[in-house]
Amino acid sequence: MAEAIAGGEPLAGPTPPQSAAPTPVAVEKNVRRVYRAGGGRRAAFSAVFLLLLPFFASLGPMLWARVSQGHWLGTPGLVVLAIGFTAIMGLILVELLHSIRSRVELGEKAVRLTLPSGRGPTPKLMYRTHEVPYADIEAIETRRELYGGALAPVLLKGSRLMLKDGTAIPLGYVSDANVDPAFPFNEIAERIAARAGLNVTDRGTVRRSVPRKMLGIKASEDDGAPIEQAMLDELNRRHYRLVLGIIGGLVALIAVGIVMDVVSETAPPTVAAPAASAPAKPAR
Repeated sequence: MAEAIAGGEPLAGPTPPQSAAPTPVAVEKNVRRVYRAGGGRRAAFSAVFLLLLPFFASLGPMLWARVSQGHWLGTPGLVVLAIGFTAIMGLILVELLHSIRSRVELGEKAVRLTLPSGRGPTPKLMYRTHEVPYADIEAIETRRELYGGALAPVLLKGSRLMLKDGTAIPLGYVSDANVDPAFPFNEIAERIAARAGLNVTDRGTVRRSVPRKMLGIKASEDDGAPIEQAMLDELNRRHYRLVLGIIGGLVALIAVGIVMDVVSETAPPTVAAPAASAPAKPAR
């Protein structure tokens, strides 16, 4: 959610005619624009996290009680449930902090950023605040990064600020198919560039590795090699066929289950043969 607030003092000099509209760039530079998550998103993530927290906290004592008392029946399934629950709670916590802490404020002379300090497309738990004057920005770059294999590729577009002292400040990543309305980093990069008097530099598309990205390992020459558009189109076609195959398989499984259920309901009941009676004992 972006908030635009008019700011700045009127310029000295003769008042322009009422019919003369100011240029878009002049209007943009005199407006304080804030990007942050809305109250509904923060409340929703907070409610979900607080509702699931008691169940998540009880998993540890449950596992300890079963292991200490030697009850191994069903314990492996509970361990799998605990691992999956931990992953879900971690994702919810990351998104909750991201909705509460993240903020981008475009001022008249500087941009103030409160964004995750970690690398990678997933928001981290640690945040850092930067206040960067527009005069200190040397370039604004965008780049599309391809993650995953040939069957299920994920394409994200990242933006970053390059300062004149060589410092790189990443803004964030967006998906072309699902842009976050609260933090459209492509739009934010373009607005920063307009206020700094620069053009956004597109660095093309490269392939990146998720483990290397999360660990902060610099991309190798092969890992960061540019990808041609023809190869990217082929990867998208493979991904589309894979998704259709998965959907088709699920539909087939559901259809088989329905048919088996109908057959079992309409089949005549089987009559069990009477059990042979035991021979009577002779009377004494």
